[in-house]
Amino acid sequence: MSYALHCDTLGLKSYMYGNKEVRACCEEAPMVTRNRAKVLVSILVTMGLIGGGCAAIEGAGPEEKVLTPEEAFDTSAAWLQQHYPDKAPGLDISWTIEDVEVLGRDGEPLLGAAQKRFSSENWEALLSWAIVQPDYLTYHIILRSPTHGWYWEGSVRAVGGMVTEEKVMQEMTEELAVDAARQFVKSSPTFMSSGISETLELVGADTGERPYSWTVEFEFDSRHYGYGDTSDEVTLPVITPHHAAITIEAMKVVEAIMDGKWNMLEQEFIASAEGARKVAEDFVRHSPTFVFDGIEETLELEEEQQLDVENAWTFVFRFDSRHFGYGDRTGEPLLTVITPHEAHITVENGEVVSALLDEKWDMLGQEMVN
Repeated sequence: MSYALHCDTLGLKSYMYGNKEVRACCEEAPMVTRNRAKVLVSILVTMGLIGGGCAAIEGAGPEEKVLTPEEAFDTSAAWLQQHYPDKAPGLDISWTIEDVEVLGRDGEPLLGAAQKRFSSENWEALLSWAIVQPDYLTYHIILRSPTHGWYWEGSVRAVGGMVTEEKVMQEMTEELAVDAARQFVKSSPTFMSSGISETLELVGADTGERPYSWTVEFEFDSRHYGYGDTSDEVTLPVITPHHAAITIEAMKVVEAIMDGKWNMLEQEFIASAEGARKVAEDFVRHSPTFVFDGIEETLELEEEQQLDVENAWTFVFRFDSRHFGYGDRTGEPLLTVITPHEAHITVENGEVVSALLDEKWDMLGQEMVN
């Protein structure tokens, strides 16, 4: 669907934005296409910027003003009113603006990135940008209405004010929620560290109790055991299946739990004795010794002990193997004899910090204890 911009004899189109005059630069019979292509319209809000002519969009010179985040948001709001007058937020809305701290994977402030949140009674928007030179500065905007169910994504160039529509104004749907959940899983540290892309599969999507809310479930395999960014950790090199349940409300991820024990939003284990026991049991099940020849039906929890350290437990598991030895013994001569094992697994804050098999095999380092 396209929209024609009808220009006056000066090549300008004027209308009011609140109590301010807004003009759009036009050419002869231009067409603005509502898709991912760039929208060749520059909206100039009267803040001492508008003269008797039309400012250039491309190749802006050093004399051209660099839009602030607030001005970029105003530019997008005016553009939306022009193209979605029945759906976009009104120009008379009063917005509350607050800075948002951008954090890295480990909760540290992320240098070179900035965000602001704009909120009103029925709308909220997140404006993000990278700290770069003005000529390369682009503000990315996500606009949503939890009340009316509308969603839009676009960007505004800091120099020239060119608006690019990335996702048309549309109603929040299950399909849109599934896409958001999929992108969240693919960008999660666990998946980025060792996830196998071709195994990512949608297994379910259920409508939540709140308006415009869904719980979306995915399954995928990782090349290593563990959660989060494991690039600098000692990990078990064994294919590990994962199940991720992502709750979306008004196109925002409000809860994300992996395997019932890993908080994907906070990037930490859910601390509880039950959760720690599951971490310990999964660790044993995915250890090379058990994977190689452990007898599934013999695995049992023998003992559970809470330690003096906060959120720490030691679990003792027993199981039998079909051969003597430890680790992955592929290609080695094997002594075929049922061999009992006892694994002492210590879990602290949801992470295995110590794992000894028969008090002589380090299950983390995969080596004999000196």
